[in-house]
Amino acid sequence: MRIIIAIAIAVLVNVPAWTKSIELNFDNVSKLPIQAYENKQAKFNFIAIIGGAGLKNKKARSKNFLVTQKSIFTNSHLNYYLFPNWSESERANYQLRASAKRANRILELVSELRKRNSLPTYLGGFSRGSVDASSFAKKHPNKIKGIVLMSGVYTNSSKKAELYSMENIVGSKIDVNTLVAHHKEDACKVTQFKHAKSFYDGLQAPAKQILIFKGGVPSGRKCGPLHHHGYENIEERAAKKIIEWLMSDVLK
Repeated sequence: MRIIIAIAIAVLVNVPAWTKSIELNFDNVSKLPIQAYENKQAKFNFIAIIGGAGLKNKKARSKNFLVTQKSIFTNSHLNYYLFPNWSESERANYQLRASAKRANRILELVSELRKRNSLPTYLGGFSRGSVDASSFAKKHPNKIKGIVLMSGVYTNSSKKAELYSMENIVGSKIDVNTLVAHHKEDACKVTQFKHAKSFYDGLQAPAKQILIFKGGVPSGRKCGPLHHHGYENIEERAAKKIIEWLMSDVLK
């Protein structure tokens, strides 16, 4: 396997001095480079999977919460990896996100990270990314320690999304530690809070927790980053609370 690693010491804006900004290239993971931020003091690896059509550019540019808040995540004791699409032309629809093909690519990345360090790995899926994270956890629970479902997809009547809710993919039992993070006023029709809460209440997991966010002033479309769905105006607080859970979970 071809591996190319371009390392730049992180003296750039929004990257802490003790973190290295790295581009990783693994043939079996993606044709696009993986934007990574590694920390010598890291306690765990965190693979971040954005929603929408996925991460489909070489520099991992996006308005998604997991990209805009990467400086908050990388300012903590963790290694942060932004999971890209296979190519710039690929669009990560629901069906692809739930597929064995997609899970195998995530597995390849998890395996490559295992070669780089012996730290436990968590998957974080935002919105449609919750489909990737939960689907992988059901297929390969022994490969990761936990998942974070942020503004995840739950019971809905959308023709595109109704088969890919957490209720359908996970059911009522999962074998990895699970955090559900959701805004109480999320107005996106496929990510309603009442269904997120119902899913959480019925979920059996080795360890679980729910973070319920409030506040912020929405200004964009209901399923976009500039709304309660994307934690608009409370992004930093949401990121810090998620990190707090991750740190407490990994130290158990």
